[in-house]
Amino acid sequence: MTDDRAAHATDTDEAPVVEGPPVNGRDAAAHGDEPEEPEEYGADEDAGGPGGLTWGKVAILGLALAFLGFAVGVVATRDNSPAADSVDVGFLQDMSTHHDQGIGVARLAAAYGEDPTVRSYAREIIAAQSYELGLMSQMLADWGYSRDERSDEAMGWMGMPVPVDQMPGLLTDEQLDQVDAARGAELDALFLDLMAEHHRGGLHMAAEAAQNAGDETIRDLAARMEHAQAGEINEYRYTAQQLGLDIDIPGADVPPANLPDRER
Repeated sequence: MTDDRAAHATDTDEAPVVEGPPVNGRDAAAHGDEPEEPEEYGADEDAGGPGGLTWGKVAILGLALAFLGFAVGVVATRDNSPAADSVDVGFLQDMSTHHDQGIGVARLAAAYGEDPTVRSYAREIIAAQSYELGLMSQMLADWGYSRDERSDEAMGWMGMPVPVDQMPGLLTDEQLDQVDAARGAELDALFLDLMAEHHRGGLHMAAEAAQNAGDETIRDLAARMEHAQAGEINEYRYTAQQLGLDIDIPGADVPPANLPDRER
């Protein structure tokens, strides 16, 4: 025990005792009274839950039933999960890989770019695609899959199998090195040019999933991605022109954002 603790204990031992009514069995014994027996938990039947159960037991039973329902739901979902080579699973895994790289490039532009508009575009990608990554990861997990435990082949689900690192739109190692080394206006130009092509490479994947995924939620998510990324390509094109950058970014056709407006 330290000196401070010892001093505190001594002060407590010598503190005056304030007389008052007994507040528990130990105080009652000190006053010569018999301590009251504590009531049994749930002894009051009027305070009990349905069927004579105490409310504590009802709460525990409710939690157990809720957990059982959740477990049954997970099993049922996995029993009805799409195949590993389905459009649904393939799209979620391939687009997750695409988003991973896009977020990495955007972080560099947000940190080291010069133009505030370009930096705002980068921050938008970080926020939107991080959110979408979370959604896609959860969907895969619900079906018993992972975005990391996947085949080395991409886009087989859309009849265009290629190695994962050769998916359209993915930056090469040399391009990634350029982005990593660039700063200021040079990085602004690289971001607009390369991210436009990165988006363009993902558009046909999103379009394929929006049309052919079996799950309605995935079709809707893919359609919204296609709409957003096509619009961003056009924003990058306009901004490059406004900044007088010597890069040529072709425009993109922006499809409807809502899947119900599109024919399957």
